[in-house]
Amino acid sequence: MRPWAYTPLLLLAAGAPAGRQIVLHGNDNGAMPCAACHGVNGQGNAAIGAPALAGMQAPAIVSALNTLAASPNAPAPMPGIAAALTPRERQDVAAYFSSLPKPAS
Repeated sequence: MRPWAYTPLLLLAAGAPAGRQIVLHGNDNGAMPCAACHGVNGQGNAAIGAPALAGMQAPAIVSALNTLAASPNAPAPMPGIAAALTPRERQDVAAYFSSLPKPAS
């Protein structure tokens, strides 16, 4: 058995509580709560173009946040929100959303 193989999973699980805090309350750098658009349960809001994030793979969420943070011409308000998150906070938010069950279709 290779215990180191589980390290990424443990790191993601550890970030979920911190990510929940950001999803519900935002951060001190000006990132608004993710739940305002994506929902408390990550179900998204099609009416405003906010995709469902619950159950997505954490690396995909982190990649999207990194791309948005570096893309000031992307649709508002996401570039500013993503840029206001530290790399660790992006990982924590991704860990939280990936820990949630996918919304029913």
